[in-house]
Amino acid sequence: MPPAVRNLPHQIFSGPFSHVQQPHLPHHGSQHPSSASSNLPPPSFNAHHALNQGMPSSNVNPFSQTSNGNGLAAGFGSTGGLGGGGTGLNSHAAMMGYQHGVELEERQARGQVRRGSGAGSSKNSFKGRIRDVWRGNLAQEMQLLRSLVDKYPYISMDTEFPGIVARPMGAFTTKADYHYQTLRCNVDLLKVIQLGITLFNDTGEPPPAQSSESTGVNIPMYANNLLPCPCTWQFNFRFSTQGDMYNQDSIDFLATAGLDLDLHEKQGIDPSEFGAFLISSGLVLVDDVRWISFHSGYDFGYLVKLMLCKPLPDDETEYRKLLSIFFPAIYDIKYMIKHVQRCGTVNDNPLTATASQILQNLGQKSGLQDLADELAVKRVGAAHQAGSDSLLTGRTFWEVKKLIFNGTIDEEKYLGQVWGLNGVGTTLQSSVAGFPQSNYSGMDETPNLNGATIYQANGTQGAPSTPGSSQPGLASPPNQHSTQNQNQNQNQNQSNGMGSMTPGGGGGVFGRFPGFGRGEGVR
Repeated sequence: MPPAVRNLPHQIFSGPFSHVQQPHLPHHGSQHPSSASSNLPPPSFNAHHALNQGMPSSNVNPFSQTSNGNGLAAGFGSTGGLGGGGTGLNSHAAMMGYQHGVELEERQARGQVRRGSGAGSSKNSFKGRIRDVWRGNLAQEMQLLRSLVDKYPYISMDTEFPGIVARPMGAFTTKADYHYQTLRCNVDLLKVIQLGITLFNDTGEPPPAQSSESTGVNIPMYANNLLPCPCTWQFNFRFSTQGDMYNQDSIDFLATAGLDLDLHEKQGIDPSEFGAFLISSGLVLVDDVRWISFHSGYDFGYLVKLMLCKPLPDDETEYRKLLSIFFPAIYDIKYMIKHVQRCGTVNDNPLTATASQILQNLGQKSGLQDLADELAVKRVGAAHQAGSDSLLTGRTFWEVKKLIFNGTIDEEKYLGQVWGLNGVGTTLQSSVAGFPQSNYSGMDETPNLNGATIYQANGTQGAPSTPGSSQPGLASPPNQHSTQNQNQNQNQNQSNGMGSMTPGGGGGVFGRFPGFGRGEGVR
């Protein structure tokens, strides 16, 4: 710190140039009266009086805002120095402006997330708030989630998993039955790679970046932390391309999206350990917690598997019972949008002009990014990573609620419904001929990564396919047989019989997988 500023007497300009008046400097001796500080000795080369060095008897605090000539503020005082006479930096306007700037910075640092309303908050409000969770910081971040979920009980979620590797074969009573069996065999065979969750309160606002008395949120571990508290957590699970099964197209796609699969193998979270943390976290098994998702049949399938630590039930009814126990309240945005498009009403009321325009512009597009773009919700982070996708899912939900549902969602109609696994399907007789559309369009879709086409059933090398010359996965009409690929002896089904399903009974069909051969049977 430089020595305290003081007025220099005119006599300091001595020697051969004392007669020269320097125009760029004020003539101290004539323009300013002598101040009390001018009687102080000149500063020493080895000590700074402003820092209280070289003056053992001084008790002046150099950082106190006083008018003492030895203090820092004295240089801006009214008795001399830079301000002089209450002008310049010492003016009332300057001092008030400085104080206002300090207060504004504090408000911005502590409450920047509160400036907007949930999904409408600016993109910058969420920057740096997606927290990567690995094996080393799992316990710490789960502790933080437990402390926040009571005030932020809306949880948007997304997962990344290694694609679709198997299709069930046999006779199925409904398309919903076929899709559950497809989900079951793939979830049982594969491992989840990422899980992203984002917290919101009941008005769509995420947790504050720092502890704040004004928000009533106390985050002890972030009270004095330079890093902001996350609002999104991206859990990275242990996964190995050498030992785990996967769809090659899906893995290539995820690697392109930025997933570091080598790091997943070395530092990934043990799924069993995460399941133990999750089941005791307060995020599940609680009626007041709302889970927000988009086309989430597979997402919840993997989460149920993590907590069960065993294969999913054979019967869809039993699975739905488990789902309702672990996740009593689920919103699936895709189901909500498709229902509104089909019915043309919201909560039994006509659509508003705004809602009609949004749905008209959306048209046949059905991906999360398509909907977010239509609602002007900007993505934060990399697409097709679970953290970014979960944040986008949550922010999109609040915009859908505001702009399409007029701020109110009828829970009796929409709560607990999962797109593609909503218990509504066509009967066997109405489904046999040509896979017609059911009451809820899209029941026959295979879920993928939020609208990105990953699984290709047209025979892409290395990708599994569903062979067969008849409609896949449906029972044959009465008195007819359905031939499925080469395994005719095992998979030829009578009209009133249920064929074998994958996994179990040798009825599964696989594509080519690294390390697993080709066309292998199940387990």
